Amino acid sequence: FVMRLMCSGRDFAWLYPRQDQVCFLEGHVRAFAHFGRVPRRIAYDNLKPAVARIVTGSERELTARMRALATHYAFEPCFARPATGHDKGGVESRGRVIRWQHRVPVPTGPELASMSQTLVAGLDRQVETQRDQRGRTIAERFADERAEMLELPQHPFRAAAAATVAVSPRSLVRIEGAYYSVPCRWAGLTVTAYVAPEAVTIVGPD
Repeated sequence: FVMRLMCSGRDFAWLYPRQDQVCFLEGHVRAFAHFGRVPRRIAYDNLKPAVARIVTGSERELTARMRALATHYAFEPCFARPATGHDKGGVESRGRVIRWQHRVPVPTGPELASMSQTLVAGLDRQVETQRDQRGRTIAERFADERAEMLELPQHPFRAAAAATVAVSPRSLVRIEGAYYSVPCRWAGLTVTAYVAPEAVTIVGPD
C-alpha cells in the first residue's frame, strides 16, 4: 500500500500479506495516523475495493466499505479516467521507486509488520534530506500542507471485515477455512468476527 501527498511529496507505505479490500482500507487508516491529518481529496484508479460501478464521466458508485471510510474521515474520493494511467502517475512512479530503493534486494524479517516499520522509517528519513529546486525539504513543504489537511476523527475507522458466524456445539467457529476455539458458554450462539489483515477478533454476547 502506498499513499503519496502530492504537494509535499511525503510518502507512506505498508506491506500486506494479500491485496484485498481489508488491507486497502487499513492502509488508509495507518497512513492517516502516520501523517496526523487527512487529505481533503484523494485520487484513485478504478479498483474494485473502492468502485462498485463506473457510471458516467467522473461519477462512481462506491462500494459500501469505501463509502464508509470516506464518510468517517470526511475526504473526497475522486477517480482516474479508465485506461488513463497518467491521471495518477505521481503515486504510480513513486511506488516503483520505493520498491527499487527500499525493497531491493528483497528484505527479510520476522514478520511483515516489523519490515513495514523499517520501510516507513526509511521513507521518513528522506523527509529531512530530500530538497526541491527551491531548496525546501519535504518536511518544510509538509508543514504547509498539513495546515490545509483535515483533522483526524476521535476514533480510527475499523477496517476489519465483519461477519456473523455460528458457534458449533464443540465451541468452534469457522472463518475463511480456519477453525477458532471460543468460550464453551458460547456454544450454539451466533457471534461476530472481525477479520483484519493480521488478526481475527471474535466478539460474543458478553
